[in-house]
Amino acid sequence: MKKQVSYYLLTITALILLMGFSDSDEVQKAMWVENIDISEKRDSILNEAEEKGFNVLYVRMDPETPSNAYSSLIRQANENDIEIHALGGEPSWALEKNQQQNLDFIQRVKNYNEDVSKEERFEGIHLKIQPQYLPEWYEGQTTVIKEWKQNLNAVLDTFPEDDSLELSSSIPFWLDEVETPGEPETPFSTWLISQFDHTTILAYRDTLEGPNGIVNLTKDEFEAADNLNKQILIGVTISDTGQDYTTFFEEGISDMNMHLNLVDKHLGTHDSYRGKAIDDFSSLEAQEEQSSAQPEEDENENYRGTYIWEAETLINEKDRIIEFATEKNINLLYTRLDLTQPYSAYSDFVEEANAKGIEVHAMGGHPSWALKKEKSRMLNLVDYVKTYNQSVDKEQRFLGIHLDVEPYTEPSWAEDQQEILSQWMDNIELFVNETKRESNLEASMDLAMWFDDTETPGHPDTPFNEWVINKMDHTSVMAFRDHAEGSGGILNAAQNEVNYAESIDKNIIISVEMKKNTANPHISFYDEGEDVMEEELDIVNEELGSYSSYQGHVVHAYRYWNND
Repeated sequence: MKKQVSYYLLTITALILLMGFSDSDEVQKAMWVENIDISEKRDSILNEAEEKGFNVLYVRMDPETPSNAYSSLIRQANENDIEIHALGGEPSWALEKNQQQNLDFIQRVKNYNEDVSKEERFEGIHLKIQPQYLPEWYEGQTTVIKEWKQNLNAVLDTFPEDDSLELSSSIPFWLDEVETPGEPETPFSTWLISQFDHTTILAYRDTLEGPNGIVNLTKDEFEAADNLNKQILIGVTISDTGQDYTTFFEEGISDMNMHLNLVDKHLGTHDSYRGKAIDDFSSLEAQEEQSSAQPEEDENENYRGTYIWEAETLINEKDRIIEFATEKNINLLYTRLDLTQPYSAYSDFVEEANAKGIEVHAMGGHPSWALKKEKSRMLNLVDYVKTYNQSVDKEQRFLGIHLDVEPYTEPSWAEDQQEILSQWMDNIELFVNETKRESNLEASMDLAMWFDDTETPGHPDTPFNEWVINKMDHTSVMAFRDHAEGSGGILNAAQNEVNYAESIDKNIIISVEMKKNTANPHISFYDEGEDVMEEELDIVNEELGSYSSYQGHVVHAYRYWNND
């Protein structure tokens, strides 16, 4: 079954793919299990797989590990519908002098399968050979590629057409830029994909979209696999690689899972898409142990915040703002900055706020910031905050940057909404990329509640609210209504955003209004007053408290909420 996938399997795969990948259970979720004692960690491995939905494990087969360790693991895994594939490979296996090591590994797996019962057999063999880590790679890449191909051909020759073992391999995404020895018109990645039942592309990046994102970096591999009727898994890592952009080590498990959910959505349209894989068990286990050590109160406390729109207020009323925040139990401030001011204008305030458990996020925005020609104003804010954070002590740093851009308040919105939206999307992506580049700043923005009815340019099946929520660390939904329940209430207005954020493990904050609005009094609590607002917000907290995506509320704005 190695060099040609059977017609039966292709038919079944096509039927599955025609139904789509909307349910994560329909795709494979794999995990590498390397460099650990299988006997000692067996229960932990299987528990992790069952709890996190892994249905394929690439388990390294060590010749020093007794066979009964593997048979016990595989037997229990089969009871839970988890496939175990024997993992083998070292960078040096690409060299001709080590061809026999490849063949010995294959024979070892086959011998093992012959000696055990059916329910204790490996389902497949997975090769992970990464010669780019060899000194020889930099001395003669072309030679290494040629020898690697020869070694793989020797391995492939040991598999008859009807072999029941599935054969797969891991390859880096950039092999589409390397020629195949003897076939200069064929990228080496394409040749490799053609040889295996499935290929796991090591798309080691921590972002999905953009020129350096997973989708763009794997497009050639998917095109080749679609044409070859082969299958692709997308591999990411949560290991500490020392290069932040290649791993989710810094971002953590939640952010990685959010991106993997979106991988299904973005790449599931390919006939060749089979699922995703995580490298590896030990790193995932270490991340979970670290997360569980964090204080629970930090994870469960909701935000309660406000906006400070006037930069001079922040500078001139520092003590009053801190006093007001303490009085109102506020723990989040969106604060507009005057970029002409020295850093000392903000450092003492931010330090005092942080000491009292109040997060301070720098804020900026104007309707025109949606336009391409105004992107420099947005970038000036990002540059100021990042440079500020690099120049002050840790306890004086802003924790995020927040945008409030409302282009629909401008007359031009009605004239060409889709064009303005398109420019706004470019600016949003630029904002997020620049904010997150070499920083831990959180990127967020305000979003009108009615954007769930607006089509996203270039993505006709995606409402604009979903596109924005995907991009941001958190989104503040402007659910400007003066009551929580019922038709047209806060809960009704924000439900789509909360539900979608829940599905992709993103965060939502509910924003309400206190500013007087004579023309539309129903959008503000100005007439009802603070006591009624608090009662309605209590209802919002109670109704949305079961959603992990719901992170609390903010009141617009300090100027209107502060009655002094």
